[in-house]
Amino acid sequence: MMKITRRSALALVAGGLASTGIAYAAVSSFSDEDLVRVTLERYLGPLNMRIEHLQQFVLEFRNRNPWIFPNEKLSDAVTLVEELKLGAVRRLLPHEKREDLVHFDRWVIAEFHVLTDYAWRSSPNDPIRFTGWQSCTNPFANLEPPRVA
Repeated sequence: MMKITRRSALALVAGGLASTGIAYAAVSSFSDEDLVRVTLERYLGPLNMRIEHLQQFVLEFRNRNPWIFPNEKLSDAVTLVEELKLGAVRRLLPHEKREDLVHFDRWVIAEFHVLTDYAWRSSPNDPIRFTGWQSCTNPFANLEPPRVA
């Protein structure tokens, strides 16, 4: 039988505290850009997008949909889980939280297609740029209201 000494018990406690501190520091350093990036990469694969364009997209997305973002603790946890490629852990969340994340994912992807040139690039290797809101891309659209006789 193995005997646990005070020194080994203290080493275990110190290691546990250090691991907890490192995990907390990693989770608390995540930003909205990190959450959006891991969400988009989950569905669209690696993004060829400069950080400035991603920041502009996230800023515009947050301004247009401030109620969509999950709370800070949930978004940090999701970012960490996605960074570690453990996305299946989402199934362990309560139903309401899972629905909030699905809602967030759908909005991010929809707004990403509207606010960037992702769908209009000529090659998948072309960089993705933030373009902002484009009211209509149809060159033949008649945007004047109909005249009443």
